[in-house]
Amino acid sequence: MRLVEARMSRGWSQQEVAERLGTTHVNVSRWERGVTKPNPYFRRKLCRLFGLTEEELDLAPAGPEIPGRGAQVGDGVAVETGGGGTGRGEQDLQRGPDSGPLGDAAGGRPAEAVIDPMIPLPPPVRLVGRDAELRRIKGRLFAGEAVALSALNGLPGVGKTSLAVALAHDPEVRAYFKDGILWAALGPRPNMTGLLSRWGALLGLPATEVAGLTSLEAWARALRTAIGPRRMLLVIDDAWRIEEALALKVGGAQCAHLLTTRFAHVATEFAVEGAAAIAELGEEDSLQLLRLLAPTAVDLEPERVRALVRAVGGLPLALTLIGNYLRKESYTGQVRRIRTALQRLSDARVRLGLTELRGPVEVHSSLQGEPALSLQSVIAVSDEQLSAAARAALYALSVFPPKPASFSEEAALAVAACSTDELDALVDAGLLESNGGDRYLLHQVIADYARARLEAQEEARAQAPFGRLVEYAIAYAEKHRTDYELLDRESAVIVAGLEAAYMLGRQEELVRGVVTFAPFLLVRALYGVAEQWLQRAQTAAQALGDQRGLTGVLLYRGQIALRQGDYTSAESYYQEGLQLARAQGDQERICALLADLGMVSWKRGEYGHAESYLQEGLWLARSIGNREQLCEVLATLGALAARQGNYVRADTYLQEGLLLAQAIGDRERICTLLLNLGASASEQGMFISAKKYFEQGLSIAKDIGHRSLMSALLNNLGDICLGQEDYNEAEHFFIEALQLARQIEHPEYISAFLLNIGLVARKRGDYQRAELAFKEGLNIARNLGISYLLYEGLYEYGNLCLFLRRFDDARNAFVEIISIAPRGGIDAIALAKYGLARVEASEGHLEIARQLANESVAILKALGHRSAKEVLEWLKSLKSI
Repeated sequence: MRLVEARMSRGWSQQEVAERLGTTHVNVSRWERGVTKPNPYFRRKLCRLFGLTEEELDLAPAGPEIPGRGAQVGDGVAVETGGGGTGRGEQDLQRGPDSGPLGDAAGGRPAEAVIDPMIPLPPPVRLVGRDAELRRIKGRLFAGEAVALSALNGLPGVGKTSLAVALAHDPEVRAYFKDGILWAALGPRPNMTGLLSRWGALLGLPATEVAGLTSLEAWARALRTAIGPRRMLLVIDDAWRIEEALALKVGGAQCAHLLTTRFAHVATEFAVEGAAAIAELGEEDSLQLLRLLAPTAVDLEPERVRALVRAVGGLPLALTLIGNYLRKESYTGQVRRIRTALQRLSDARVRLGLTELRGPVEVHSSLQGEPALSLQSVIAVSDEQLSAAARAALYALSVFPPKPASFSEEAALAVAACSTDELDALVDAGLLESNGGDRYLLHQVIADYARARLEAQEEARAQAPFGRLVEYAIAYAEKHRTDYELLDRESAVIVAGLEAAYMLGRQEELVRGVVTFAPFLLVRALYGVAEQWLQRAQTAAQALGDQRGLTGVLLYRGQIALRQGDYTSAESYYQEGLQLARAQGDQERICALLADLGMVSWKRGEYGHAESYLQEGLWLARSIGNREQLCEVLATLGALAARQGNYVRADTYLQEGLLLAQAIGDRERICTLLLNLGASASEQGMFISAKKYFEQGLSIAKDIGHRSLMSALLNNLGDICLGQEDYNEAEHFFIEALQLARQIEHPEYISAFLLNIGLVARKRGDYQRAELAFKEGLNIARNLGISYLLYEGLYEYGNLCLFLRRFDDARNAFVEIISIAPRGGIDAIALAKYGLARVEASEGHLEIARQLANESVAILKALGHRSAKEVLEWLKSLKSI
């Protein structure tokens, strides 16, 4: 009850106590119910945890405990006791002073602990980033179960053996397993009889008994009898086959077995629930390890070292080899040598070939007879065990982008030209990671090794997987061209396919792939990536004389320029594309280019030109019966009419487009049209109708998993709440929209939604938060070069500064709009002048204010801009002053 009271007084659950102790909640429950008492190790931890004595927790043992003895050496075998005061655990048998292995007949002294001399020495630097794993494994080993099993599995070089070595040298582990620790290093070709014989000698098996042991079964029975009730830890390192691991599972009821293996199926078969996958180190832990090994290099070139960490994916063996190499190159302190070494390490082949000599006793168990350890040699051991088909599949998979990118099983089968049997074999070998479901990952170091082996083959065989990657990536992009969620999942593979097409000089496929994939890149606002690929595709299309491909490239380059507010470049691309499309009679592309030219003219405030382009596009779309293009043009015409305040005409266009999109079942365009209908209704103050449109669109967007449209619709719902002065609900919608935009890494939306959050904060009087949101949103817009967001953000930020009477800051914001606005930003310039007019009026410069306001209203009236009315009202109020 005292233990329960101590726990309850801190408000902890049994699970929380278990996690702090490194045990299970089942054991905590048993202790509290009096079913068992914790062993000395856990009694000490409980006392430290609660700051109470054993008596205060009612945990004091009923009788005296057997004290330990100091270390001794005999017959060339290192032995030591479990340490002072460790006593017996909760599963100990009741024994007298001369009752067998724990005492001797002469005087009842405890038996000496057997510490296997083959346990490797601990590494020269401490383990980094493994504290949680060590606590978890120790908790399982100390849990007091009849047999506590734990297994470590993972890819070559992840640090499984290092963890086992650390546990074997851990004072708490040695204290708990007071009768000793045995160690067996297996590898791919173990001498099982020799290992069992050595354990027999350590356990004191008589020579007469050993002579009669002729099978593994006989050895196992003899060793288990020799161990008897002793509490020992048996470490089975680097097991390759379950049969060999099980042959060494000879401990008794008080023993625990710790297995390390690079094969997940061996680990799970050996330990079931005790199996644990050991992950690579995180970036910060990786840097810490390198800092311990080569501090001079890390301090001199931290960013280049960080890039190396990413290149090897935090693999401890790779980091150790790199760190030791850098330390050797740093001993003189010459900056030139360190930088040269780092430059060499940027080559994957150099990293794979880094070697480290080991003494005869410290040779890696998988590399018996090989004194030199390298990444290449450790991975090659696994590679050599594969079938020819699995090996070919591994090399072919190296054409995929490595971890953290993943690829689907469908892609793996197509590119590696293999069956699922080969993929399963690679997973079982620890060379390929299953990412749940039907996706896989290839660790960076494994990918480097496999790529080097692939490239070493004759040219035709080496290029074949790249060719299959090109074909798969382009076919996938074409099949799912409008399913952005699926494209998102496989985007890294598609980009790798484009890289392969570029590398192999497959120009026709490069153009096809880029033109197909560009819309997705634009939806995700990956303008830099899109522009790079479109430039390559343009060069290829020109070389091929591919006029249709070239019009597609020009269309999407124009869309990038349009979204970044570079209306002059956008118009140039569109006009060049339109000229080519007209020459070819490509009516679909003509229609698309006319629609976008209409958008450019609209953004410039040239509504007449916009109407002309869009009406031609509308006529052409109707003529050729292209319903998808017709939806696009109607959506743009509707938005343009709403912008000019002609809401009846806007709704006519938008409703026609909606009916058409519904007829063809194009749910993405349905969402877009509902979005525009809602915006039109909202501008008319018809908030109930607007909300219905947005909610209907949001439901469809969720059904199709279109996070980009979901975020836009949530943002517009926030706009309605903002207009109704429901600031709490508005902020809720804007934040949800922002979270989605961050998930899909859509910087344009992130910037826009931050500006809206800033606007809400200003309305609520939270000026500090408003300023932070405005500044973050503006920084993103500046980095992207998105002019319209800069105009809107600077305008709202200027209004905030004006309200706070920070007139210089407000003036700077409005002046910046005028300075960056191109010819297309006429309406932005007009609004900036209106902002400057209010600054001048606040400072008492009424004549200057009137002049600026008159200039603003003249421009807005000429554009038919709805803000003209607001500026006129302000001018009237100014005249009364």
